[in-house]
Amino acid sequence: MKITAEQTISSKSIAETFSEAAEQYHQKAEIQQKVADGLISSLLPWKDTLPAGDILEVGCGTGFLSEQIIKEFPDRNKLITDLAAGMVSFCKNQLGKKGLLNDSVSFNTLNVDEISETEPKYSLIVSNFAAQWFKDTSMGLEKLSELLVPGGLLLCTFPGNHTFSEWYSNCLELGLPFTANAFPDVEEVVIKLSMNPVQVDYYENDLFQEFDNSMAFFKHLKEIGVRKSKTGKQLTAKQLKLLTKFWDEKVSNEIKVKWHVVYLAAKKDM
Repeated sequence: MKITAEQTISSKSIAETFSEAAEQYHQKAEIQQKVADGLISSLLPWKDTLPAGDILEVGCGTGFLSEQIIKEFPDRNKLITDLAAGMVSFCKNQLGKKGLLNDSVSFNTLNVDEISETEPKYSLIVSNFAAQWFKDTSMGLEKLSELLVPGGLLLCTFPGNHTFSEWYSNCLELGLPFTANAFPDVEEVVIKLSMNPVQVDYYENDLFQEFDNSMAFFKHLKEIGVRKSKTGKQLTAKQLKLLTKFWDEKVSNEIKVKWHVVYLAAKKDM
């Protein structure tokens, strides 16, 4: 399932949407929370091998991963960032409530698409479910890898190109446009990133989320900030009704939706 589409909504629009959704995201982004837990588990074996240097988090959201990074690396300087100012503010507030803020933790907004700096200064760069929002995932990860010191590690997760395959199949059967965002093709990302001075490893894992019906699924996406397609396309009310009715009638109880989760590690050459 390979869907390609040119991004037609701006980074500013994406940031505004997620800023508005911060509180709902924190309460309902179950998959993102679970994947953050998986990311920190995959990081722990690398923990004692990291070179000296600061830590950068890209796409902090409401702090699912930030909290664990602060606890695991109390003695390193940590810069926690997100494209959405509202997310950064919410994350900072949440961490403050838990007594996790100190002089080693700083915050800022960051648009990876606009990074121009190339000076290596980070020993670890982490990102949970954010790279799919880069204008070009491969290019964005390449930019981030350039900021690693020799021996540094880029560790990220993102939903891959088989995400929401059930939605895609139903649209295909009905002849309707598939309006989901075009998720990154993992093989393409790995090949392009491997052309840089990094050693790349990855694995894929399918997670399934259940909803009472297809409309509950689409409502959930809006609640966690996925309110606009990067393609700018959307179904008409008539098309959406056709899709949801068809989808619901195909299943006996709840609908199951697949998240094709990619865990990727890139270690900078010495």
